[in-house]
Amino acid sequence: MSLTKDQIRRAHVALNRFGLGAKPGAISKIGKNAKGAVIAEMSKRSIARIAQGSLPSYHEACQKVDTEFDIENDLKEQELTARIKKHMSVNIGFVERLVLFFSNHFSMSVNKGGSIRATIGQLERDVIRKHVLGKFEDMLIGVMKHPAMITYLDNTESIGANSVRGIQWGAGHNQNLAREALELHTLGVSGGYTELDVDNFAKVLTGWSYVRGWESEEGYNGGNSSNRGKFIFRADWHEPGSQRLLGKTFSQTGIKQGVAVLKHLAAHRSTAQFLAFKLVRHFITDKPTPALVKPVAKAFRTSGGNLKTVAKALLDLDKAWTMPLRKLRTPYELQVAEFRAVKRTYPEDDRWNFVATLDALRHRPWERPAPDGYSDESVYWMGPDAMRIRLETAQMNARELERLELDDDSAPVLANKLFSKALSKVSKAAIAAPADFDDGLTMIFMVPEFQRR
Repeated sequence: MSLTKDQIRRAHVALNRFGLGAKPGAISKIGKNAKGAVIAEMSKRSIARIAQGSLPSYHEACQKVDTEFDIENDLKEQELTARIKKHMSVNIGFVERLVLFFSNHFSMSVNKGGSIRATIGQLERDVIRKHVLGKFEDMLIGVMKHPAMITYLDNTESIGANSVRGIQWGAGHNQNLAREALELHTLGVSGGYTELDVDNFAKVLTGWSYVRGWESEEGYNGGNSSNRGKFIFRADWHEPGSQRLLGKTFSQTGIKQGVAVLKHLAAHRSTAQFLAFKLVRHFITDKPTPALVKPVAKAFRTSGGNLKTVAKALLDLDKAWTMPLRKLRTPYELQVAEFRAVKRTYPEDDRWNFVATLDALRHRPWERPAPDGYSDESVYWMGPDAMRIRLETAQMNARELERLELDDDSAPVLANKLFSKALSKVSKAAIAAPADFDDGLTMIFMVPEFQRR
């Protein structure tokens, strides 16, 4: 299929701005209608799904909570391996990018506790992926009711002061889950909530907990052998009575009160604006303009938070296809793009290059210490030593990947398969200059067309 220069450019945009990077021949597979190709891939049945296979169900992952570090960490590594295999299986990868976006939006660190380490991959696979093209409301409720988030934002022992247990034990509530749900997950820091809203929402979320290992083993606080590690609503910990939030009174009782608040937050105008801004910043530009954000926010509002409709609104932005690719790939995205470029990943038992690279560039999956997630702004990834480290790790990865019996006998041949005519003359000359294939592969990994998305 013969493509015009503009069609090649738009295919390059599809693969890099919206996708995970090109695999050899991907531009030709996209063809003349780049946006149509992205939408067609997004519309494939089960495009977001990872087949369970040997991966644990919710029940199975929760059964490993609060056991041993090695057991919990093995589950995390299995999930990461499955995630990377899924990245490799798609031609473009827009849905995979959306999964990464929302996983980072609901950021957690496995270093906070064993319940996170054992279940975070299952959360991403069964909650984020399940709803990434569905309703944001369902994703939000699913995450908030998950033991990983309950643990991470310290809601495990949040008890209403006027509840049965609160009166007996003199206990109180914790604001962390409520605060971050408002500031980071829904309305945004400028979304119009007050400190009183935070405190009242925290009261609404009292009793939202999970069954800790010792509670399961000792049959304490409603724990038993079958609900170990799972979300539990403890009615006798819940603050009784109505709560007022964002000018609205929520008089529901028990867990229904929290669900009602989350549904209200998911449909809020500020949530639409906040998520639209973040999506534009993630995919298109570090400086989103009202003209870019407004159509995406409107799609969120009018569709009732349907994320597939929102994703299509993002693709419908004319500037999404014409603005230069200036955003720097995150270190994780860069590693995935390198794997896709050579159609190889490191063996599962020998991933030290992958881990060492992400350690050096401070981007380990599921290990961001703060709940705000890894930054989407390029400047964050361009520290004093960052580009030097990118070069050093590109050299290291090129050497290791080149040993995996790659199909191409020269870097220029591979570059043509990846970029076609989207490669600048300067970049083309830089790739052709080295005599050794691994040096040429290093240059492929370092040219702007590869580093930027």
